[in-house]
Amino acid sequence: MTLRTRLIAATAATASVLSVSSCAAISVSALPPPGPSYSDGYDLVMQFQSVLNLPERAKVVLDGVTVGVVSKVSLSAREVDVTARLAHGVEVPSDIHAVLQQATVLGDIYVALERPRANATQAPPPGIPPAPALASGATIPISQTTSPPQLEDTIASLANFVSSGSIQRAQNTIVRLNRVAPPAAEIKVLTGRIKTDLSALANNLDSVDQVLNGLSDTAQNVSDRVPELQYLASPTGQRGAEHVSRVTNYVATVLPGIGSITLGGYWLVPFLNSLADATGALQESKLAGEAEIPKYRKVFNEMFLATDKYPAINIKSIIGPDGRELSGNVQDVLRILGATR
Repeated sequence: MTLRTRLIAATAATASVLSVSSCAAISVSALPPPGPSYSDGYDLVMQFQSVLNLPERAKVVLDGVTVGVVSKVSLSAREVDVTARLAHGVEVPSDIHAVLQQATVLGDIYVALERPRANATQAPPPGIPPAPALASGATIPISQTTSPPQLEDTIASLANFVSSGSIQRAQNTIVRLNRVAPPAAEIKVLTGRIKTDLSALANNLDSVDQVLNGLSDTAQNVSDRVPELQYLASPTGQRGAEHVSRVTNYVATVLPGIGSITLGGYWLVPFLNSLADATGALQESKLAGEAEIPKYRKVFNEMFLATDKYPAINIKSIIGPDGRELSGNVQDVLRILGATR
């Protein structure tokens, strides 16, 4: 092998070693992650008791909107510090509560920033200012964070549930329900009756409305008579009710003695029949009187009352003994009547 060939082989080996070493220095974390980088934002530190498998770049959600990502997870003496990179302009109040949640059972864990329930549903009381916003680099203490339950605790709870016989009891309950349930034919008849009843109810909703309206009117009448009900419930009303009760007791004592007469009082039947006939005759007399009264009224008004009101004689013709008409000579007529001489 010549010197030139050796130099070429050494150069190629050196280049290979350099390229392999440079590739080994590249890591996945050095690659730019997908999604927004929030490079213009600020950092917040959240303290948790445990974070399980919270990954880097986990989303941070506030009011249902993604406002940042987890940029760093580090262990301290008694807690886990989770550094979150939030977008510029996002204000996080100092009374915020950080929770580690999962959207689904097998979904990734993310950080949810939850406002206090009183602040989330209503405005702060007058005179009390809202909680100030956290500054860049501030820390949310462990008292304001909630860690997810330990996986061991979850598995232990599931094991207790399975080993306690709850599944077997549920299965036995279903078996008993199947035994108690009637046969399919009876269920079909029952469902048919239910269908008929529901159809009848649907066809008579107007009657239901009338019933409801009646109940509403009754309730309204009761409401309008609240003063009377209050009076009945007052001491005076209770005293009156006591007096009525005493009178009722006396009447109840007397009624049995009268009852023997009333039960054997068949003699009242002819009396009641005669009373009915008399009432009918009186009614007919009333009708006859109502028909005759206008006639008598006409006689008195036109014959008697008119003469009494306007006493005068209307002389139409006067014939003398010799057959002559004397009504033309007024003076002679008045002399005959004695009015003049």
